[in-house]
Amino acid sequence: MEVRNAAQDVMAAVAVMEHARSACANLSPLGMPMTDAQIEHRARVIAAVIDASRKLRQLRDRAASLEKALARFRARRAELAA
Repeated sequence: MEVRNAAQDVMAAVAVMEHARSACANLSPLGMPMTDAQIEHRARVIAAVIDASRKLRQLRDRAASLEKALARFRARRAELAA
């Protein structure tokens, strides 16, 4: 994953989360009957939040992996320099 793609993924995930927050504020309470369009909209919002959460988790995992790789690289470089 390139840094540019990671940054774009983060921005996309944040945008989805912001959109979900505003969209959820306008939803009917759970006890009220919903139209088919409202049910579909709610399902799209939930799917978008889950997708954004998955992308953020992937980015965190990738960042941790890259940190470990960098630490191994630095240790190996120091070992070769000694």
